[in-house]
Amino acid sequence: MLATRLSSHRSVEIPETTHKTQTVSIVIPVFQGEKTLPRLVQEIVNLNSIPASHEHSALQIIEIFLVWDGAQDKSAEVMKQLSEQYPQVKNVWLSRNFGQHAATLAGVARTRGDWVITLDEDGLHSPEDFHSLLTTALEGNFQLVYGIGSQPAPHSQFRNSTSRIAHWLFKTLLGNEQRHDFSSFRLIRGDVGRSLSAYCGAGVYLDVALQWVTSQSGSCPVTLRKEWRTAKSYNPPRLLGHFRRLVLSSPVSPLRAISLMGLFTIFLSFGLTGYAFYQKITGNVPVQGWTSLFILLSFFFGIIMVSMGIMAEYVGLILSISMGKPLYLVQSKFPQMEKN
Repeated sequence: MLATRLSSHRSVEIPETTHKTQTVSIVIPVFQGEKTLPRLVQEIVNLNSIPASHEHSALQIIEIFLVWDGAQDKSAEVMKQLSEQYPQVKNVWLSRNFGQHAATLAGVARTRGDWVITLDEDGLHSPEDFHSLLTTALEGNFQLVYGIGSQPAPHSQFRNSTSRIAHWLFKTLLGNEQRHDFSSFRLIRGDVGRSLSAYCGAGVYLDVALQWVTSQSGSCPVTLRKEWRTAKSYNPPRLLGHFRRLVLSSPVSPLRAISLMGLFTIFLSFGLTGYAFYQKITGNVPVQGWTSLFILLSFFFGIIMVSMGIMAEYVGLILSISMGKPLYLVQSKFPQMEKN
């Protein structure tokens, strides 16, 4: 009888453990949101009435931070109306335009959700992809997930080209080959994002700062929509400004290449010196005066490059300190505990 009961007990199918409902905070920097914010906020609020499917994890949007970043249109009036219409909407007023990354960090610092999602105001990214971002993070134990378009962005050829160059530089020249492409559509662990916002200084590129404190990041394919606004907020000077901040706030691995090139040049001069002496002693090739001049130039040029590389390392260290790169960052939970 006991064996029969045990056998019967083992045959019972136990349902898969589901993730607990994850609270999510939304951060949207606002620069030209007069015509796009009402529709975007409505889409986000409607997500709370959509139940989680079998493929997606349950989420609850508890707050939507609209960060006014010196907008020149009537975004401020629209933000006030939305905060009165929806209890989830909370406004953050910056004193002037500080840029998209600073505005994003200002919003993240005020969140309280388990996760934080950042996105632009232009409607390019759909809130329907929030579930996919969260599911990717939970299944992969990722602290950071980027929403990467499954098709080219509906921007100008110039903007798309510069974006591809910036992504290639970020991943290759700056020592981030294993990192995923980045975008403004991000899912960040709440405690990690809030701690990072307390450290970052002026001029930091947000995606570089996120690489400082995250060991696990992933990406999720999303569908890019056509922007709802016709105004052009990203002109060539602004794009170049983003590119400049990306390079300046990134690691100093390109600068280390200067030292390596200098060391190679020094060893090359030693090799040329030995070769020149050998040819002079054997008398096979007459050595003219320019040979010694070339060797001396190679040697001292290598010394200069090594010196520049060392100074660049010091500059990079000072830059990291001034930008607020943290020595460490404490999480509230061990990543594996997220699934429990």
